[in-house]
Amino acid sequence: METFVVFTTLTPQGRKRIKDDPDRLLRVRNEVERLGGRILRQYATLGGGTDFVTIVEAPDHIAAARINTEISALGSVRIRAFPAIKLERFKQLLRMQPYRTEPHRWQTSVWAQAVRRAGRYWTTTRYVRRYCKPLTVEGRENLDGFKGPAIVIANHSSHLDSPTVFAALPRRIADRLAMAAAADKFYASRKKRIWWQSLFQNAFPVHRGGGVKQLEYPMSLLRRGWSILIYPEGGRSKSGQIGRFKAGPTIMAMQAKVPVIPVYMEGLRAIMPKGARAPAPGPVRVRIGAPVWLTDVASVAEGTARLEDAMRALAGQPPHRASEHAPTGEPEPAMAAGGG
Repeated sequence: METFVVFTTLTPQGRKRIKDDPDRLLRVRNEVERLGGRILRQYATLGGGTDFVTIVEAPDHIAAARINTEISALGSVRIRAFPAIKLERFKQLLRMQPYRTEPHRWQTSVWAQAVRRAGRYWTTTRYVRRYCKPLTVEGRENLDGFKGPAIVIANHSSHLDSPTVFAALPRRIADRLAMAAAADKFYASRKKRIWWQSLFQNAFPVHRGGGVKQLEYPMSLLRRGWSILIYPEGGRSKSGQIGRFKAGPTIMAMQAKVPVIPVYMEGLRAIMPKGARAPAPGPVRVRIGAPVWLTDVASVAEGTARLEDAMRALAGQPPHRASEHAPTGEPEPAMAAGGG
């Protein structure tokens, strides 16, 4: 048996039935026991959109879902049932700290740019030199004469990815490059220095899975001549293969009419893989592709496929078939940020 937390919201008719017939609560308790579960605690709440919070024992999620339905049905046939959640996970959610979702507007100011350049060696460069031995960069000639703005996309396999991208790009681009960072990881209030990411990494918080609204700030940066670094795969790769791209970079490139610069890095996953506490020095190779324009694409899906195939070409991996880029009908986050 496992313990679950169940949230129940009743319809107005349901609330009236409970008021008129309080014994319904006892009858539903008996029905839950018939389903193989047991109500441990039940709390009536005031406001907040939930009428009851119930802690139940059940054999598995399926039984908990059935119990959830029975608890909701104590009010009315017209129910609003929510998925049951394990008690331990619920406790973890209660302990979660809020995180900053708004960017520090001062990070693009003249004084912030000056501080960032002065501190670049101590905050970025020295780590790349210490752990990327040797660092080989190919394709810088693809950016000859290019100043930006642009969207820079890179594969994601390590927390050293961002410093390496900044070190590999021509300085005229890196100096005006802002980075999307997962708000829940890099901008949580438990972090004592959340301003550090904004000042020295020129990062801005992105709520992962936050939808199109998350594109507003990076779009404003592009309009002001800044470039944006995004990891279109979202979380860090464990396999080293290029994962499915999110649509955010495509949408921004099409709306802002700016090119996308693909950057592929190999070797960083071995230096500091996901879950590692400390990096171990090793060779790193960075390949910078030519800017990819999306002004002629007919759809976001087509543009996303073009960007993904450009990255796969740099990685020496075959392109995806067109059918694999067809819409699946499943929603996906528009924005992808590093840090997962």
